[in-house]
Amino acid sequence: MRRLAPWQWFLALLVLYLLLAEALRLWLGLLWAERVGLLLAALGVWAFINGRFIFAYYHALTTSFRVRRLPPFPEPRPGEHLLILAPHPDDEVLAAAGLMRRTLLRGGRVSVVYLTSGDAFDLAAGSPLPSKEAMRRLALRRMVEAWRGLKALGLSRDSAYFLGFPDQGLFALFTTHYYLPYESPYTGLKAVAYPGCYRLGLPYTGKALEATLVELLAALKPTRILLPSPLDAHRDHQATAYFGMRAAAFLGLEGRLEYYVVHGGYQYPLPKGLHPRLPLYPAPRGKGLPWRRFSLSEEEVRLKEKAIRAHRSQMRLLGRFLLAFVRQNELFSPLPIPAREALAPEEEGWAVLEGREVL
Repeated sequence: MRRLAPWQWFLALLVLYLLLAEALRLWLGLLWAERVGLLLAALGVWAFINGRFIFAYYHALTTSFRVRRLPPFPEPRPGEHLLILAPHPDDEVLAAAGLMRRTLLRGGRVSVVYLTSGDAFDLAAGSPLPSKEAMRRLALRRMVEAWRGLKALGLSRDSAYFLGFPDQGLFALFTTHYYLPYESPYTGLKAVAYPGCYRLGLPYTGKALEATLVELLAALKPTRILLPSPLDAHRDHQATAYFGMRAAAFLGLEGRLEYYVVHGGYQYPLPKGLHPRLPLYPAPRGKGLPWRRFSLSEEEVRLKEKAIRAHRSQMRLLGRFLLAFVRQNELFSPLPIPAREALAPEEEGWAVLEGREVL
């Protein structure tokens, strides 16, 4: 920034003095009603410019009272084995960095299973139209960032299991490509190919992904499993929920499932940016879920921020969104969708026709 010469400073101060003198003269010549009107107009302009931030803080204040009334989430026990299903690298620290850290400190074990390596976020690859090779390099970079995030929480590389299935393709694997191999339009891959993945060469099919999850759950024997709620707005998160629930049901582990939401709708969570003294409130898309609050210590909040910042490729573009999860608590639900008793008939898809309920 260029420094001003002395004469330029003098001229600027003279102009400022004249403006203030004229404003004072005008103000003294106004009637009291005109002064009130001028103040209200100025306040209106300010509120129009900053309305988004005003609403965000008002929203955070009102929802904080709801968070305080939520029941506490059970504390990790010695010998606990927490397993987290993450659709992409970074979802695990956004949802449960504090719980991961405390589980480790209480003598428990933590495992994170990444269904994809995040190889479809084209803007994070460094150019608007990246090549397929650039997207594959992005996947390897995000895997390294995931390791660094876990390291910030005190976890080792052995805690991470990368499955290497296609980012932005998990929903297709669950539906149209359960048996037929899927080709990623971002990487051109049809099978798991990244070094460091759990099973190289597996075809991009839902059947292969589900079988791998069953194999991992059976081998790791977790006592608590965190996975996205199917109410999450992101299709990869929804598919992760479906695959995870099916795999757990196959092994009879349904009672060990807990759910989280990252893409919760309506600009969730507000306000954006780093606000470690605010509570994390239930997502709008998670309305009706029996949320439980897991309160974090100052040290856990600090480490959560550090773990999130380790995902540099995402911080560059989504930093304000990611840091908005650094709050006083984390939230988990024992149910994937609201119980029927928590919903109005029109919300659960039921209707009344001639006095009878029909589906």
